[in-house]
Formats: sequence, structure tokens, C-alpha cells
Amino acid sequence: MYGVVRDRATLALDVPPINGDGPVYALAHGGLAAVLSGNPLPRYEVSRKNVRGHQAVIDSVMRTTEILPTRLGTVLPSPEWVVENVLQARNTELRQLLDRVTGRIELGLKVSWTDLRRVFAEVVADDRELRVLRDRLARHPATATYEARLELGEKAAKMLEAKRRQEADDLAAGLEPYVAEIRRNEPASELMVLNAAVLVDRARAESFEAAVRDLDRVHAGRLGFALAGPLAPYNFVSQPWDS
Repeated sequence: MYGVVRDRATLALDVPPINGDGPVYALAHGGLAAVLSGNPLPRYEVSRKNVRGHQAVIDSVMRTTEILPTRLGTVLPSPEWVVENVLQARNTELRQLLDRVTGRIELGLKVSWTDLRRVFAEVVADDRELRVLRDRLARHPATATYEARLELGEKAAKMLEAKRRQEADDLAAGLEPYVAEIRRNEPASELMVLNAAVLVDRARAESFEAAVRDLDRVHAGRLGFALAGPLAPYNFVSQPWDS
């Protein structure tokens, strides 16, 4: 299963399924429709080919209507099971989720420091205790100050994490006026400050993108901004077919 949509007779499914065999079709019940294909494997590996095949179907649906996307490898027992346990049993929940994403798109925003040494220098410069400890250690050989240097590194790392959180809070707060919802995920690297998914009204997408470009200009040389989308709203819908 690729996802759930509102039951629409005009839904165009002109894309091959993930396994390349048979049609992609919509199974309708109770005002909703599950987007399915048959002849599945017992499970699908997370490979580039499978990810692209799964996403191609979702992208095709997104051109005509909103979809509650499933994760790669959502293989369910039968069409009858889907009707009974998804479209019927979870009908109200799925309708509410579709209402939540209607007229909106998901965008991915990643913001990273471009120079970690520069940020560490800022951390040390902002704290007198760290500066004193750094300067004292600089006057002695490293072999004689091993424990103190570990202490300096630990304190700097804690302050760096606090700086990351504060900058992420500030960036998210600056973008809140342009988004319907924002979800902050864990940073994917030590350089990443903000790893966010945002749900944006289609009518405000250009304004949001302009706000990101403004932030990019303000922080040029210190922060790098990467914006991806539009995406299916994976971060803003539950996966009720899993439970």
C-alpha cells in the first residue's frame, strides 16, 4: 500500500508499481480510497530502486490530490483486510488526517554550521571560565594537562549543544509565522543545527521560501540552508495501518 486518499473518481494512476508488475489501483470504501498494487514480495528491502518505485507512485498521486503516505514496505494481507482494518475501522481518523494536510505541502529544512571551529571559538569567547581555562592550558604542555584538557572539551561540548538548541529555537521561531506546523527532528550530524519538517499552506509556500532565503543571506558564511520539497506529509500523519 502506498497511501490513503479521498475517494475521487478522477484520480489518475498512470505509474507502474514498486515491483513493476501489474497496475496501481485505488480501492474505495466509505469515502476514502487506498492506493494499492498486487503481487507483493513478502518484504521490500530499503534499496534505491525500491525507494524510487514507492515514491514515484506517491508523487503521481500528489499531482492530483492529497495523500496520507505509507512507509516503504507496507505490505498488508489482502484487499479485504485493507477495507476492514484501514478504510472502515480507521475512517474517522484518516478523514481527520486528510483534513489536516489538505491544501498544504511538506517541506524539509536543514540548517548547518559551515565551520565548527568558528562556532567553538564563539562558545569559548562567550564564557569567561572557558577562556581562563583555555589560556592556562596553553601555557603548559599537553602531556601535563591531560585531565584539564578533557574538562575543557566536556564543558565546551555542553555549551556547544546549548548553543545549537538556542539557535534552532531562534530559527524555528522566525519561521513560525509562515508555516502551519513545524516538526523538529534530531540533527543528523554534529554540524546540523536544525533538522525540521514544515507543513506549509500552498498559498504561503513562496513566502516561506523567501523567508528562508532571507535567513540564508543574513547568516551567509556561518550557516548553510537546504530546502527540499514539496514532499508527501510523512512527518505529519500517523501510520494507523501499522497497529
